[in-house]
Amino acid sequence: MKPTRQSMAAPRLHPVCLAATLAIWGVCAQAQGVTAPAAAASAAAAAEEASDNVVVITAQRRNEQLQKVPVAVTALSAKELEFKQIRRMDDLKYEVPNITIEQNTVTSSGAKIFMRGVGTDDSLFTTDPSVAIYIDDMYVARQTGALFDMFDLQRVEVLRGPQGTLYGRNATGGAIRYVTKKPSGESRLEVEARAGNLGRLDLSVNGGGRIGEGLAVNFGLMSKSRDGYLRDVSNGRDVNDEQLVGARVGFAFDLSRSTSARLSIDTLRQTSGPTYASGAIDPALAAKYGRPVNNPDSNLYTIETDLVSGINDLDQTGVSFSTATDMGAFEWRHALTYREMNNELYADVDGTAQKRFHLYQDQAQKQGSYETQLVSNRKGPLSWTAGLFLFKEKNRQPTRQDNFVTGGLNTVAQTTDAAALYGQADWRFNPVWKATAGLRYSHESKDFSIAALKANGMPNFDFQTKKSWNRFDWKLGVDAQINPDWLLYASATTGFKSGGFNGRATSAAAALLTLEPETLLTYEAGFKATLLGGMLRLNANYFHNDYRDLQLTAFNNLGALALFNAASAKIQGVEIESNLQINKAWQAGLNLGTLDAKYSKYSAANAATFDGKKLKQAPKLQYGLNTNYRMPLAGGNLQLGAQLRYVGDHEQTLSNSPIIMTKAYTLVDARAAFEAAGGKWTLALWAKNITDKRYVTGGFDIAGIGVADVYLNLPRTYGLDLRYKFW
Repeated sequence: MKPTRQSMAAPRLHPVCLAATLAIWGVCAQAQGVTAPAAAASAAAAAEEASDNVVVITAQRRNEQLQKVPVAVTALSAKELEFKQIRRMDDLKYEVPNITIEQNTVTSSGAKIFMRGVGTDDSLFTTDPSVAIYIDDMYVARQTGALFDMFDLQRVEVLRGPQGTLYGRNATGGAIRYVTKKPSGESRLEVEARAGNLGRLDLSVNGGGRIGEGLAVNFGLMSKSRDGYLRDVSNGRDVNDEQLVGARVGFAFDLSRSTSARLSIDTLRQTSGPTYASGAIDPALAAKYGRPVNNPDSNLYTIETDLVSGINDLDQTGVSFSTATDMGAFEWRHALTYREMNNELYADVDGTAQKRFHLYQDQAQKQGSYETQLVSNRKGPLSWTAGLFLFKEKNRQPTRQDNFVTGGLNTVAQTTDAAALYGQADWRFNPVWKATAGLRYSHESKDFSIAALKANGMPNFDFQTKKSWNRFDWKLGVDAQINPDWLLYASATTGFKSGGFNGRATSAAAALLTLEPETLLTYEAGFKATLLGGMLRLNANYFHNDYRDLQLTAFNNLGALALFNAASAKIQGVEIESNLQINKAWQAGLNLGTLDAKYSKYSAANAATFDGKKLKQAPKLQYGLNTNYRMPLAGGNLQLGAQLRYVGDHEQTLSNSPIIMTKAYTLVDARAAFEAAGGKWTLALWAKNITDKRYVTGGFDIAGIGVADVYLNLPRTYGLDLRYKFW
């Protein structure tokens, strides 16, 4: 028996509504007649276009050349995303140093992201992520639903290291920015179909144009479907399928000669089943560790489960309205966003044919934000950005944990209010040297409650609390443009993730636990070089993280979640990114990351937990190789591409359980595409995970209730793509 979905009142977005009034006032002050087609929007889109050798990004909230930005950032254009088969967020691990991105356990839409060993693997809303995700100007607060597809994008930017000044909220590990295609008024319409093994069938339609004289529009529709890749031997079916549909529409228009505006709407519905785990203990491991067998055929791609009617239904919608006004010496920007997400989940977490650990939850989430920025736009020694960010989020979730028997229902709720004031400035005090300084003040408060019922429906406990945190984050940096081709830089930067509560508490005493904020101080030094007449781009950096009050989660021996702050950790590493244009037809790339991650300064009482343990999701070595070759043929061009990704051993649990750790693996992908002359149509043959490598993406080891299971990557997939441009 599962509870029915309960309604949730919309949050009262007081600060956002007040700020919206300011935004509208600012726009109206400039609007002296709506004239001309969307010239400002078109100009903005054109400003971000790059030549083959010059990449333009907006990672620091302004248009800048990638090689001139003193920050560790990876930028991938829409063409690169296509050639390198980066179709979903977790594919970014092929191209970004020191990052692990996988589908989170149990859900089919949660994004488990760690950068430089900093991240969060619990998707419950009372535990915030450590890597910020943005869709244009919209901050996405939750892991659930964040495993976005690369759909109708202009590019993706991945910023590594704390982004405490310009991005702030929960960006201790870094930030990922999806930059969608901006409506330019250009008339276009194209369709793409993908078919492959495992019943893969994807369809998309993308287009754009102009409505009347002053309104440019872009739109995209997509659907994805794939059969399951694990065989449920208990019920004779395949599980872990994928089923989703989505749409996005964007409008751009001019409110005056100096003010451009943009409205974006996106929606997604996912009806994939929950992600089932596989028993991890085969007869050999059972003999080695003295544990009962739960994988008798030693095949991780066959599973047992007693749950036939699992649920994982996800609906989410986002709306964003932004304006930019040229005020002469600076640009005044406003961004007003709203997003909601509903996810009902009922899943088997134990990997056995008994009800050892089933999880039910029905999350309803709503968020709203307002951000205003002033960005200098005149040439000179001083450039600066200043802004105000307001955010409100409300979550409510009935949740139930079934260990052997049906458990009691806990309704967990949390309202978050956040505000920040920030500024960052660059001063070029001679043609070579430039200094950077930034400061952000953040205030965050959380109102948390649990209303718990026993399995028989009688009251168990009722807990409510509220707490707030304040924080100053800062950045100091210096860089030297030695010549047009060499940039040297060094910086010290901080990041902050606010405190929180134990949303999975099973008693009032457990609910009393409050997490302290998690902080990070990173020292970084590096260089960016453009060599061989622009044919070679070589970027490298060294970083050292002073990581304090780590917010960690772990299940105890009876399946209850423990939530606590670790003392601190030290993480250091090296990152290298290079891209070589061997000739006009042939390109090759390399990215490499190393990590040396250790717990430090824990108390004697915590020594058993941390002494000698490795941090989760922190492989010592990762690297990727890629190459693309373009060959002219009669009637068009043949594009050949391949990628290789190596990831070293890394831990999946705080206890460093050897049963469910991820062992080193190498993945290989390839693609061959023929593009007709003029780009009218493209036909591509592709394969991912060609060597059919199997590895662990997550898992649970809870010996007290007989749970030891793992979640697995997709096996080898292959298929055919066809894209046709009507105009």
